[in-house]
Amino acid sequence: MLTRKQLNDALAACGYSEVSSSLGTIIVNQINDMTNNSNEIAMFLAQVIHESGGFVHREEWNKGAGQSYVPYYGRGFIQLTHDYNYRAASLAIFGDERLVDEPNMVFDDLELSMRVSIWFWETIVRPKGGPRNNNFGLTTDAINGALEKPGSELARRRYQLYTNIARVFGIQNLAKEY
Repeated sequence: MLTRKQLNDALAACGYSEVSSSLGTIIVNQINDMTNNSNEIAMFLAQVIHESGGFVHREEWNKGAGQSYVPYYGRGFIQLTHDYNYRAASLAIFGDERLVDEPNMVFDDLELSMRVSIWFWETIVRPKGGPRNNNFGLTTDAINGALEKPGSELARRRYQLYTNIARVFGIQNLAKEY
């Protein structure tokens, strides 16, 4: 089980500030509902911390400028992108297509920003086998593989975040980088 103290210790180990009590509660509760595996929690936190700049940003900086997927640019702590991901997340979470009609809901609501990130992890990332195979690189590939090839600077940065968090959690058997 993740605690708010562990969350803030993980953020500090990665060079980020603590989150507010209310945001910390949202993050901790939703992660604890997702898994109690400390290594998977470390992998997930590394990815969302990287994607969101330490839980600060919940949407793409350039808002998909010049991309064909606008208005379905990245929102949430793991940047949910493309209409098909908004549709699938909306159907899974709400049973309807409200996120297709109102994609800004993912940005506007902190709980929903976290919930779509958990949905993406459970639906897209976890099936690729990263947590199951103790392979962090598979989680990066599932999230941003087309842009962050194994060994790239950004992929190495994500892995460094994971190792920092794993140390905070006392994880001995670190996941493979790739």
